[in-house]
Amino acid sequence: MKKRQLIVCFFILFAPAVFAAATCTVHWQGSLRAVHGGDVSGKVPLQQFAEKQNLYAVGPVADMDGEITAVAGKFYIARIKHGEVVTDSNLFTSASFLVWSEVDAWKPAVPLETTTANHAQLERQIEVLANKAGIDTSKPFPFKLEGVFDSVDYHILVPKKHQQGLDGHSDGAKKIFRKKSDAVIVGFYSKNHEGIFTHRGSYAHLHIIERDGYSGHVDEISAGADVWVSFPR
Repeated sequence: MKKRQLIVCFFILFAPAVFAAATCTVHWQGSLRAVHGGDVSGKVPLQQFAEKQNLYAVGPVADMDGEITAVAGKFYIARIKHGEVVTDSNLFTSASFLVWSEVDAWKPAVPLETTTANHAQLERQIEVLANKAGIDTSKPFPFKLEGVFDSVDYHILVPKKHQQGLDGHSDGAKKIFRKKSDAVIVGFYSKNHEGIFTHRGSYAHLHIIERDGYSGHVDEISAGADVWVSFPR
């Protein structure tokens, strides 16, 4: 009887942390599939998130007019105006699709264990580290990367009416390449949402916020031990 009571007590002590990690809910509305199919209309008004202090989110602005990233409730909405990157936090706009989660607290950050040369290698590293942190990787979850990234390729969508004559533009986006970028990256991982909130052939959707205020959707990335990863507590 004493042994059984001890086991029950052990479970009660440790169950809340596991439960909290398993129930960090990821929400989404709209889809990448629809956007790639040409439906770039506004689906998600951002004003509904005005009081969400623990919100983390990524997605494109309606009508391909920029990129949306939220960190700890603060929005970074990046657009291209007159060839320059302009970032604001005005929530009187909407996203053509958005994926988000409210994270009350993060586990202590851990460094990347190996150098990752590209997006695919980083995804595999995130899965390994998430499993070690007790995250159920069969379900979608948010994560956060911070530090100095060896290199990052990212883009900011540009509406068709502003594309003509734009330097660094191709396929409806302003492309940006940075080396040794000091930044924060918000990511959402899932093995089951390709075409919904991750691209085909990818398990993670990443947005970057650089220290100079530039932000956008990450296309390619390389990073090493100077980058630390956090998962929801």
